[in-house]
Amino acid sequence: MAPSRAVRDAEEEPADGEKKRGSAAGAKSRPAAGRKRSTAAGGRKKSAAAGERKTTRPATRRKRPATREKRIRHATAGSPLSVLLVSVGVLVAVGVLALAGWLVTFPLDDFRYSSGLSGTQGTFTAVRCHTTGSGKDGSHVCTGTFVPAKGGSVDRSARVRDARIEVGRPVTVRRKPDGGYLRPGAANAGTNLATAFGIVALAAFLLVVLCVAPKNIKVGGLKRLRQNPQPWGTLLSIFVPLFGASLVLAALSALLGHLLALIF
Repeated sequence: MAPSRAVRDAEEEPADGEKKRGSAAGAKSRPAAGRKRSTAAGGRKKSAAAGERKTTRPATRRKRPATREKRIRHATAGSPLSVLLVSVGVLVAVGVLALAGWLVTFPLDDFRYSSGLSGTQGTFTAVRCHTTGSGKDGSHVCTGTFVPAKGGSVDRSARVRDARIEVGRPVTVRRKPDGGYLRPGAANAGTNLATAFGIVALAAFLLVVLCVAPKNIKVGGLKRLRQNPQPWGTLLSIFVPLFGASLVLAALSALLGHLLALIF
């Protein structure tokens, strides 16, 4: 009986050891599983907090304060003073365009005769010449006889203003419908064109000054001009190139006319 009990005790001891080791392993594994669950829960909380920040960020974004130019623009927009200024500017611009259109007809009309495109061609012979005025305002006026090239009435009291006319020397002139005379030639034609382009350049310059009068208008290249408030951006992109082109054409017309006069 004693040996059998000893054998049973020996057999029970390993089983009890295995149970103890199993419980210890379970105790070790439970904290690890708990840590995994807490880590997963912490990740979900962080992602939820990040999502809340993303969704609430646009709502908490602050608006930038308006610049000084925008405040002035909004304060003066639609005010009686701004409406009055715009109305006066429009009237002045219309007056400039009308005056320029009227003045430019004079040199263009003379260009038709100085270039030989219009008028009655004939020969003028000066009988006497004299100078009126003094200095730069003086002009050389000759009186003589005009004979049309293709027949017609002879004018014995014709008067021509030209410093290159000499007494007794016939020259070719053109008679205008109003009874005036103009000597055709490259120099006169170039001067008439230069005068016409000069009038256009002056009108464009005055219009540019009117367009840049508002404080919020910026001047620069064409791209910067178009960025100005409308209609000033569009008007400036038209008048500024017109001003520059007219100046260039006026200078070229005068230079080319005098060069051709020297050659021919």
